[in-house]
Amino acid sequence: MRPHSFVEHVHLDDSVQDIVSKLGAPSKVYFKSEDKMKIHSANPDKPPHSCQSDYFFNYLTLGLDVLFDANSHAAKKFILHTNIPGDYNFDIYYRCNFRIRLSQLVERESLTGSDSKEIEIDACTKWNEVGSYLTSPTDQPVVLHRGPSSNSQNPFGSTYCYGYQNLIFEILRNQHIASVTMYTPPTSSRT
Repeated sequence: MRPHSFVEHVHLDDSVQDIVSKLGAPSKVYFKSEDKMKIHSANPDKPPHSCQSDYFFNYLTLGLDVLFDANSHAAKKFILHTNIPGDYNFDIYYRCNFRIRLSQLVERESLTGSDSKEIEIDACTKWNEVGSYLTSPTDQPVVLHRGPSSNSQNPFGSTYCYGYQNLIFEILRNQHIASVTMYTPPTSSRT
């Protein structure tokens, strides 16, 4: 028996209703207690203007998390999980069979100047196949240690996060992509 699959298109800034009507009810809902990623905010030192907290819809069987803004209730972040063995979240999520197409400007020494090259990234792509197109050799990753709090340390070690435009790639030591985070660019109106 072949596994059932479907294709749905969801977008950053979609409302909660848009997401639920396309993907169904989430497996879990998680309310954030703190914002460790507020460095992406236009005003990271400004206190929030609401007592509400942003919240995640966790779609475990789709390999997807959606973060909603507490005030606008619009999607502001997607986390796509690859379910690769060795990942901290292995066997919690199913694999999200995503495809991301990126255009990268490639400089050429010719009369035409520069060309654009399209790169496709999916759940099975390894970072060493695409990383050189998306980052420079001098870019240093952010090392992600899963915290020792509540005995949740990753037995496979740290992962490495690389940013490209509004994407964050979490990379395992074996060069597999553990997750891809897509987020809306910060604006002065968001906190």
